[in-house]
Amino acid sequence: MTFDDKTVRSRIEKACDAVMKEEPTITRYDEIVGDGDCGYTLRDGAKQVLQFISSADLSALPATVSDLVTDLEVNMGGTSGALYCIFLTALSAALATEKTLPDALKAAMEQLLKYTRARLGDRTMLDCLIPFVETLRESGGDAKKAIEEAKKGVEGTKTMQAKLGRSTYLDESATMGVPDPGAYGLLILLQGMCEM
Repeated sequence: MTFDDKTVRSRIEKACDAVMKEEPTITRYDEIVGDGDCGYTLRDGAKQVLQFISSADLSALPATVSDLVTDLEVNMGGTSGALYCIFLTALSAALATEKTLPDALKAAMEQLLKYTRARLGDRTMLDCLIPFVETLRESGGDAKKAIEEAKKGVEGTKTMQAKLGRSTYLDESATMGVPDPGAYGLLILLQGMCEM
């Protein structure tokens, strides 16, 4: 694969800007069903990414993503921070070996699944990631269709019983109608990145 610095930069900037703008909503959801820090974690990660790419060569994307992870590991906390770093580490390797972006995302997701017990239906960020990646790959790179499936996944978390994380300690009535904050935050990131 080859990468155009200007195109990649624009997509990353839009994704990070979208997450920072939506931080209050992500935080509000996490105050209801989690420990309240998901929005801040994603916002701070987005700020770190923007700072990092300001002087990076995004045409050398696999190496740049690898260097970015080293930076994020120090500055992005929380469970979501760890999951993003695992995914991005795997993605940096996959971008250098796979033939298409959907294939690279699938390889990175499969690697992530080796490090977490979370699966589709567990009320986590994977309820957004899995349908997005699988639909993107199956549809031949149709980002619009992938986003629609990711939205359905996030919407589905509103009625799911949590199986992992802090939400498992809450009464089911407390989480009903509230999307998983990690899944919602990832959806915002992906929507920003796929915006044309």
